[in-house]
Amino acid sequence: MADNSCDFGVVVTTGDEFTVLTTGLTVFQNKKTVVPIPGWGFNDLIFARTRAAIPAGMSVLRIPHNPAKFPSRDESKDTLKDRLFRDLDAELAEYMRQVAKGSNCRHYIQILNSISPIGSSNYTVRGFGILNQDVVLGRRIYLYALAFIRIFDGRDFSVVRQSSALINVHHSLMVQRLLGRHIGGPYRELPAESFPTRPEDAAGNPALRDGVRAMLTESLDKTLPLLLGARPAARQSDARER
Repeated sequence: MADNSCDFGVVVTTGDEFTVLTTGLTVFQNKKTVVPIPGWGFNDLIFARTRAAIPAGMSVLRIPHNPAKFPSRDESKDTLKDRLFRDLDAELAEYMRQVAKGSNCRHYIQILNSISPIGSSNYTVRGFGILNQDVVLGRRIYLYALAFIRIFDGRDFSVVRQSSALINVHHSLMVQRLLGRHIGGPYRELPAESFPTRPEDAAGNPALRDGVRAMLTESLDKTLPLLLGARPAARQSDARER
């Protein structure tokens, strides 16, 4: 490329983490452990599926992401007043401008974690993990893979398209919730014995790894072509992401 530019810069910010979460009828039953999973290869998988969705002939640059450069937001300061007066579009633009510093791409694609409520409860799940929901009639085990896609304009870093990565791309998350979906995004119910006896055991469980990889692959393969084409994916205004 004579002008040292690219068509698409791709940055993956999901991280190498798997959450083992238990929720119950009282706060005393709740337990959350974040397990490192660097060997599961999710970052490489996400980049490969994104690269495959970009039209042939387009140049692609993989942009490394260093989370240490970006201090995490203090959630205790996320008050109603703060939300009302924050310019989220400007914050996103500045964030991606810093991530993409030193590159020169026409568009940037960011794949990050999505956040979803659990049913009608006040609990949420984020990214990749397994949920043990202890309910009145017994335990329900859910494996989930929640990713979010943003496409930025490379000139002003405005968001031109965005959506949760979905397997059913024809229904918004709100519609899926009305249809009884328990988690907003890809998930599957597993037998009770699938839940790790110790949270750290999850990192060595190939069934959990392969289950997340399968859902992540399918959701990216279905959602990315819609976002990259002329027709946008189902509106995701109710999605939460980070």
